[in-house]
Amino acid sequence: MRYNCDMDGHSFFRMLRNRPVLAFVGGFAIAGIAIGLIVLFTLFWVEPMSAPEQAGTVRFNADHFTLWYQKGGQGVSSHGALSEELQQDLSDLISLLQVNPDLIPGKIDVFIHDDVASMQSSIASRKSPNSRGGYIAPLDLLVGEPPRQRLAELVLAFGWGECGSQLLKQGMALYAADPKRNFHAVVAALPKRLYYSLPELILMEKRGRFAESAYDQFDSPYSTASILFADLRDLLSLSAHGEASLEDIAGLEAASFVQFVIETEGGIGAVKQAWGRGSTDSLISRIDSAPLAEIGRAWYSYAGEHGKESSDFSMLTAYYRLAAGYPDTAWTECSAWDESDLTQGERMIAVRCALAVGEFADAQRLVSQLDEGDKREELMGFSSLYTGWIVQEATGVRLFISPQLPAEERPELSVVEKLYNGMADRLALSAADLPERITLFFYPNAGDRDAGIHLAPLSGEKNATLHLVPSDDVALELARTLPVYAWRRDTYSQLLREGLAIALSREASLLEAQGRSLRNEGRWYPLASVDYGMTADSTVALEGGILMNYLLDECGGGAVRDVWIATSPSGRYLSFDSALAEICHTTRKDIEEVLFRSILSLRKDQ
Repeated sequence: MRYNCDMDGHSFFRMLRNRPVLAFVGGFAIAGIAIGLIVLFTLFWVEPMSAPEQAGTVRFNADHFTLWYQKGGQGVSSHGALSEELQQDLSDLISLLQVNPDLIPGKIDVFIHDDVASMQSSIASRKSPNSRGGYIAPLDLLVGEPPRQRLAELVLAFGWGECGSQLLKQGMALYAADPKRNFHAVVAALPKRLYYSLPELILMEKRGRFAESAYDQFDSPYSTASILFADLRDLLSLSAHGEASLEDIAGLEAASFVQFVIETEGGIGAVKQAWGRGSTDSLISRIDSAPLAEIGRAWYSYAGEHGKESSDFSMLTAYYRLAAGYPDTAWTECSAWDESDLTQGERMIAVRCALAVGEFADAQRLVSQLDEGDKREELMGFSSLYTGWIVQEATGVRLFISPQLPAEERPELSVVEKLYNGMADRLALSAADLPERITLFFYPNAGDRDAGIHLAPLSGEKNATLHLVPSDDVALELARTLPVYAWRRDTYSQLLREGLAIALSREASLLEAQGRSLRNEGRWYPLASVDYGMTADSTVALEGGILMNYLLDECGGGAVRDVWIATSPSGRYLSFDSALAEICHTTRKDIEEVLFRSILSLRKDQ
């Protein structure tokens, strides 16, 4: 049958009336097209505009979870496995933590990010005023990150409610993430200089040095609905990991303390009983009314005894000895292991310890026994970097010198030894205050230094290891490191910190001459108010050095130590001037008057 393509509208409708089946099918087709257009409009215009933070993402729904990935991002292909892992972890956590399942939201939005920058961007978008997602229970993960610890934080937040104690929150989340782990092994393995007592942990928390987790800051139902200006710095400095790092000593100690409560007070219910608003000390008193110091001693004793039973105790002992500035003791620990029966973790620690004492051949052999993976590549990089390096040792000092350094740029062991011993004497340090050996690596360039700087765990002030290039001032870097290491804490006062470093690393006669020049040139800033930000940094450093040189001479290293600790955030957190008045019974103004009458007298230059 042929149809006239030029038929008018009336003819078309007459045809439809005469053929009802055709009209019926055509109506459905038109309706289908209209619905399709509406769906497309919703998907590609309405939905992105109503929830702009979802632009550029792809989602997968599975049981309790909606998984959000970046389009074309990593991990999309493994969303099914992650969904199963999340579902199993959720079920386990609800049971372990004795949570009513009805308290957990029916849908948990899990955002999986390729890197920290993507996580920051996603959080900022979701927390912006333009966000329309309405995410009741968001959870941020990095690709490949085990989700259980972050999920534990979510289950605790919704199942147990708000808690005012970072110590209990972090400790409980770590424990819940791995309840079969013996967290006491960390406490048992820690040298005393790295261990935080219970009162110290609580003080750290009060001073804001017990960092909130990323979940607490941005995903928790108790976090702010939008990012405030005060939160912006935290977001920009966000570093995310879903497993406890061995460097997070405070967090691991918190997990040990929670485990101690669970094991000695009748189970998880004891921690749940303490959970709630209020300070850590007040919440702990719900469990035990004894003084905190007494509870802390009981925990330390219990952890020390039970931690030694853990299979990873020996490895942790070597790790934390290296981290505390005892590389020789750490390597001795590793050398006693049966090399044919080492775990991968033990081999990795042994490689670091071998390199830290200059046993390069042993390190290369151990690296060759590691399984393929990122850690093997990292340790092979360390081993290759230090091949052929020169190792020099003296009492208390070990130097590693790159063969690429020209002879004129290589340090002299005797000079470094004299500097170090002179500083230790001036600070009145005992053998217990010092590392086995302070270790200095001398690299030919910044690139090599950056590659080697993480050989030993923790910072240089903790592990007594300095990584230097030819342009560095060796004496100044030693002087910056030694007080923090010896006194186990840092001062909040930059004037005190840098002033002491200048005093220890410069000849007194040079400081005095430069101080008189400042006065002669009219650039001396009143000592009573000088500080960084008030005048040129070079002026502040010089005047601070003169001030601290005076205090070392007149009051001694012990008094300077007391001032340092009193001004520490983990000490009494006094101002520099308050500590000076209380401990040295003087003021900066009084000291200035004495200096002007003596070593800074302008008559000396006449």
